[in-house]
Amino acid sequence: MSDARLRKFRYEYPRFEAHFVESPSPEAVVQFLQRTYPHNFDDVLPTMVEIPAWPAFWKTLDEDGRVRLRHGSE
Repeated sequence: MSDARLRKFRYEYPRFEAHFVESPSPEAVVQFLQRTYPHNFDDVLPTMVEIPAWPAFWKTLDEDGRVRLRHGSE
């Protein structure tokens, strides 16, 4: 389940290939990107943005595998 305190971020690598992460801070995402893309960090970092909600295609499931309804800006 998603923790309400976690913020949502999007980044691209390779170009136009979107990836999504949840993190308590932008700094934690930067550290993740530095570890994950050590040779391409300068290309990846400018694509990182905070997003208000998961994209429409994103599904959050409950323990029984059923899609949870979205409330507000989840």
